[in-house]
Amino acid sequence: MANATAAKVSAIAPRFIRFGDAPGYLGMCRDEFNKTVRPHVQEFPIGKQGVAFDRLELDEWADAYIAAKSIEKASVQDNNRPRSERQGKADKENPWPKRQSQASRKCPAASGKSTKSTGESEFKRALALVTGKRPSST
Repeated sequence: MANATAAKVSAIAPRFIRFGDAPGYLGMCRDEFNKTVRPHVQEFPIGKQGVAFDRLELDEWADAYIAAKSIEKASVQDNNRPRSERQGKADKENPWPKRQSQASRKCPAASGKSTKSTGESEFKRALALVTGKRPSST
């Protein structure tokens, strides 16, 4: 029966939080706790040398801190803005100039000559040489 009572007691959050545990309770380091929180909450002695804080007062401080320092997501939501000044121009203007490749500037296409059929016939000829029957050496 004593073990069952001890398990119930440990499930209850303590009202007093010792100084060594208070920064971790708020999720910060000891230096930040001393600088940011400790001046604004009451502390009281526990035993001969211990110092503690009221958990409810720490919760109130945390609520006030969140209300004062939280960032509104609606004001920071424009993450898809243009990365370049060219993209922000009006739709009627062409923001990206068309560039012709150097190869197409040097060699204009010959009219009336298809390179596809020439390439296919050369491929078929090469394929026939590789896969075809070889004449016997004797």
